[in-house]
Amino acid sequence: MIQSEEYFEMLKPWNLDDLVDHIMNTHHAYLKANYPLILKLIDKLENTTQSDVIKEIKTLFTEFTDDLAIHLVKEEEVLFPYFKKLAESKSAGSKVEAANFGSLSRPIEMMEEEHDDSHHIMDRIKELTNNFTAPQDAEPSIHFLYFKLKEFDDDLETHHELENNLLFTKASVLEKELEIK
Repeated sequence: MIQSEEYFEMLKPWNLDDLVDHIMNTHHAYLKANYPLILKLIDKLENTTQSDVIKEIKTLFTEFTDDLAIHLVKEEEVLFPYFKKLAESKSAGSKVEAANFGSLSRPIEMMEEEHDDSHHIMDRIKELTNNFTAPQDAEPSIHFLYFKLKEFDDDLETHHELENNLLFTKASVLEKELEIK
């Protein structure tokens, strides 16, 4: 379920290239700005009373961010430029060549699988942190870390739902509409 129905509804009528720009400037920018901060917080907290949990969070979040970096490159350097070409082709009434990866169906399926994988990692972190709820007696830095992890997870959820349910659908429909084979 989308985190904010109102947000999703606002974006529905947007054209594909504006949607790509919005996702990159809002959600991708948020991820890139915040995951290094979260990793620094985790590093600072490794020797606290919660060290066992923090070490496990570090392992999971590091795996997540390593995968995320590769995922964002695939989207920003391969898929999104193609989406923009599709949008430009439609507005100019011109032809666009098929992408070197063929139709969008397989790359989109791969992106959705990677989204699912990242949610599994974040779900594990959510379990470890009692749904991002620090113990009452935890130090303020742990409360802040859990707050940042929850904020990060919320944005990620909205971001993925936006891509999976709106962006990828619009791109696939446009590719078919333009009869690209």
